[in-house]
Amino acid sequence: MNQEKELIDILLDSQEWETFECKRALAKPASFLETIVAFANSDGGTLVIGLEDAKKETGKNRLIGINEGLDNISDLIKLIDLEIDPRLIWSSYMIDILNKDNQHDKLAIFRILKSNDIHSLKKGDTFVRKGSQNIKIGGQEIIRLKYEKGSISYESESSKISSLEDLDISALNKYIEYLSGDISNPLQFMKDNGLAIKVSNQIEITRSGILLFAKNPAVTLKEKCSIKISHYFGVNPNFSGEPNFVTRPFSIEGPLYSQIEQTVDYFKSIVKSAPPRLVGAKFVSSLTIPEWVFQEAVTNAVIHRNYFIQNDIQIRFFDDRIEVESPGTYPATITPTNIRLERFARNPMIQRTLHKYEEPPNLDIGEGVDRMYRVMNQANLYEPLYSNPAHMPHSVQVILLNTVKTEYWDIVSKYLDHRGTIVNAKARELTGIADSVEMTRMFKNWVERGLIERVGEAKKSAFYRKKSQAVSEVLFSQIENRGKNNQ
Repeated sequence: MNQEKELIDILLDSQEWETFECKRALAKPASFLETIVAFANSDGGTLVIGLEDAKKETGKNRLIGINEGLDNISDLIKLIDLEIDPRLIWSSYMIDILNKDNQHDKLAIFRILKSNDIHSLKKGDTFVRKGSQNIKIGGQEIIRLKYEKGSISYESESSKISSLEDLDISALNKYIEYLSGDISNPLQFMKDNGLAIKVSNQIEITRSGILLFAKNPAVTLKEKCSIKISHYFGVNPNFSGEPNFVTRPFSIEGPLYSQIEQTVDYFKSIVKSAPPRLVGAKFVSSLTIPEWVFQEAVTNAVIHRNYFIQNDIQIRFFDDRIEVESPGTYPATITPTNIRLERFARNPMIQRTLHKYEEPPNLDIGEGVDRMYRVMNQANLYEPLYSNPAHMPHSVQVILLNTVKTEYWDIVSKYLDHRGTIVNAKARELTGIADSVEMTRMFKNWVERGLIERVGEAKKSAFYRKKSQAVSEVLFSQIENRGKNNQ
């Protein structure tokens, strides 16, 4: 019973967002279907029926229950499989409540998983989730979404190039020799290894083959596929007056292996030049992020980015963090909350080829992200923070904080892992900080460092959440635990 009460408390604290929506049972089943399709096409989500919108009611007055529209619930359960194409993965639960009138009632909770497919209503409409809205998409947006999810493979498409003229032949031959291949016929070698395909009567190099072995893929493909480095003094860019660049922003171009190598070399140069600090009896660099973690973040960006999107990988160095921003959202069923455990390669040929180098930059054993978390923890640094940045919603950003863990954040972080969201008053209760203004300053600092984000403008209704924490995941961990305990 305590667990169920806690779940209801979390629901009452929750407001509609990307992965959470609540509706009255009297709403038309068609509106439920739009939300379900939008969740499946985005990052998944939780639909609670019988719970009033937090903008219309507060506290227990939100507990309406489903008795007012039981037929709509039974119709919805039938329509999910009949009216959505292709069929999606979903589950539902019923939670017993006392509604706002103190009558026994229930909430219907629908869990929609992120899907590999693109789902549409049978009448033809396709939706995605943006903030708290379901947005109808078509044409180019559906194609982009297919590349995002990996249902269309950009890397396997022909570049229309059959000549070796634009390739770095010495690098390609070195790779072939290392694998004991035949350097007398490099095109055949590339075809045998998935980097070229036969079109009509000739062999054409795939886009992945160009990305991996062209002298300058950005020039050959006439697309943005490089790494851009921006290095700043301080903890934020200066948008007024003189730019606070340590060095002028520059791009790293060339074959993908070389891009990774040069980017890691720049990181090493920063470690050497960073002001030293005294730890124990010796001086060490003030840039404490482990080199392997940075290399893994860069390699993941190169391997898993969406090359259909015309943008470079962006790497930004600040005094307190490094940001690695990769074009394209999470592929297939990957979400910010399961990224440590789930495996999916958007560009498997690129991943496989890089792993076969004599000194591969990637482990290719499906444990890279999880190991990043463990290595950062061992260094007493905060875990990597994955999110979709607001300024580039079709991208994935990982923040590596160059900051030793502090007590106040640990307390708030653990609470967010369990409850999903937090408000100023609750944070003061947990930390013992009496002054609400001081707590607000602390929240602002955590927002600026990318640990959390603020949702809502009005002071009374504003709350905070981890960028990498989907509220629906918190809710369903509670629901699933409840289900297991009842078995």
